[in-house]
Amino acid sequence: MSKITATSSGALRLQAEAPAAVIIDTLNRSIAGSESDDKDMAAYIRAADAIRDAFKCAVIVVHHCGIDATRPRGHTSLTGAVDAQLAVKRDAADLIVVTTEWMKDGLEGDIVTSRLEVVDVGTDEDGETISSCVVVPVQAGLSGASDNLKGAVKVALDALREAIAEAGEQAPASNHIPPGTRTTRIDVWRRYCDAKMIAETDKPDSKRKAFVRAAKRLQDLHIIGVWNDEVWIVGHTGQ
Repeated sequence: MSKITATSSGALRLQAEAPAAVIIDTLNRSIAGSESDDKDMAAYIRAADAIRDAFKCAVIVVHHCGIDATRPRGHTSLTGAVDAQLAVKRDAADLIVVTTEWMKDGLEGDIVTSRLEVVDVGTDEDGETISSCVVVPVQAGLSGASDNLKGAVKVALDALREAIAEAGEQAPASNHIPPGTRTTRIDVWRRYCDAKMIAETDKPDSKRKAFVRAAKRLQDLHIIGVWNDEVWIVGHTGQ
């Protein structure tokens, strides 16, 4: 295993084999200055590049969003300098969802879903159990989240499965839809939902509101994906 230590001069020194990646956690705790200052952020980026070049490895910077949860906080030069930007969030089903928000030389929009599983790793000097967490992959859209759906949300997902099976088509090449995914149009999905009595009444407004709420819930759980007027079930590539 590689080990990186700091010398008295502040430079990094490598012991044993070269690392595949160096993780800096977090940007705010490791920057000398302000993350909002253009000069300080430029110096930080140069330092990260120096680590990358010295060890021929990836440099992963852990950073947080601010009040605006749609972007990393601080100076925008950071986003301009990175090769990829991944957003890590915990969803309503307590799953960890990693989304590729930006990729310099690859597709954007890919989603990796996982969960943390507690495991025992040994005992301490007092004989008490030491536990830790391991990351367990979960196929998005096929996780326990979809097994616990009820009411209009379950009806909507069942209707989407039927719509894709009967009227779906393989999506064209896109940076936003996984390759090989079968999709259907949102208006087609809605017609299937209406036929299944997604609302408590037959009133058009009730059906519309029930469909909108169910669709949003399925998106929040990362069970479905939506882009423009296309919708698909996440993790059902090729089906």
